[in-house]
Amino acid sequence: MDEEAVIIGGGPAGSAVAIELSRHGIPARVLERKPGPHHKVCGEFISYEAAHYLEDLGIDLAALGAEPIRYARFYNGESELSFKLPFTGWSLSRYRLDNALLEQAKTAGAAVERGTTVRHLTRTDDEWRLLTRNRHSTRSAFSAKAVFLSTGKHELRDWKRRVRTPRHHDFIGFKMHFSLSSMQQNPWQETVEVHLFEGGYAGLEPIEKGGVNLSFLVRQDIYKACGSHWPGLLDWLSNTSSHMEQRLTNLTPCWREPLAVSGVPYGYLRSPGDSQPGLFPLGDQAAVIPSFAGDGIAIALHTASLAATIHASGGDSNMYQRLAYTDLTRPVRNAELLASLLSYRLGRKAAFLCAQLWPAMLRETILHTRVGLSLHSR
Repeated sequence: MDEEAVIIGGGPAGSAVAIELSRHGIPARVLERKPGPHHKVCGEFISYEAAHYLEDLGIDLAALGAEPIRYARFYNGESELSFKLPFTGWSLSRYRLDNALLEQAKTAGAAVERGTTVRHLTRTDDEWRLLTRNRHSTRSAFSAKAVFLSTGKHELRDWKRRVRTPRHHDFIGFKMHFSLSSMQQNPWQETVEVHLFEGGYAGLEPIEKGGVNLSFLVRQDIYKACGSHWPGLLDWLSNTSSHMEQRLTNLTPCWREPLAVSGVPYGYLRSPGDSQPGLFPLGDQAAVIPSFAGDGIAIALHTASLAATIHASGGDSNMYQRLAYTDLTRPVRNAELLASLLSYRLGRKAAFLCAQLWPAMLRETILHTRVGLSLHSR
């Protein structure tokens, strides 16, 4: 059986490209390996450009319970920097967002298969060959003219990203949802916090139902020094500053263990020369922006829109790769440069001082790590 378009992965990029292809009248089939809605390691931040794409896709963030984000607080040890964001963002769990997008893809006419894993993906003369296994262990084989690779941070077997100089490969990302106790006032009203420390950084922001999301990146050697277990790591994190200690006091974890991910190639950009006929890498498979920039979801949606537009108009994957690289290079490189600066103690101090002396520079720095809406102006 030949398929017009197969999408591997049902995250924001996969669902978005399925919706847009369906709107163009192109049959789309989404293969999502998880059998149902699930959480993912993510800061849960939805930037203004991501919100714009989501609105176009028919997603009502406010109706889903998303929290508006208008302010930011940065901490470097005991130093604090507060400011109003140059845009309004949103915060919503990936559990709700991803499920809403997949349901919207079904409404648009796409075929969505949950609990289906792609075991092999190979290229023949003029098409792609896929071998899959579903939740009932039933195996299937079929062909597709175009494949949209949207597996997020995870690699598809035999299709690993070609990372020449891995950055932050020795870091582990963690995520935990918390609920506030009756004794805890909510300091995150319309606010996202970023806590910088030696060996990583952490983000805290409100989510739906009055919850709080903690996501952070930390070096593996620190995790090992904490006994390689969550309680020890959380104690270590609390001791990075009095601000963090105050934030984590009286918070109740929503899960027994955190979600974790490692080996993420932050700063990765897929080269225009690294292309295959009919293969469209989306989201983190196209570029991985440092997580503190908060633009990962926007990149997923931007690449999905770009790929669907090009494919529907008869363009090829080479054209897509060239344009995606052009769009993503500036924000990813700028965010990576900033992440490198903030990884040093003197760099963090210098960044805080400059932001205090020249607030306009802070605004411009934030805007230069956005993927933008260039697709709409083409």
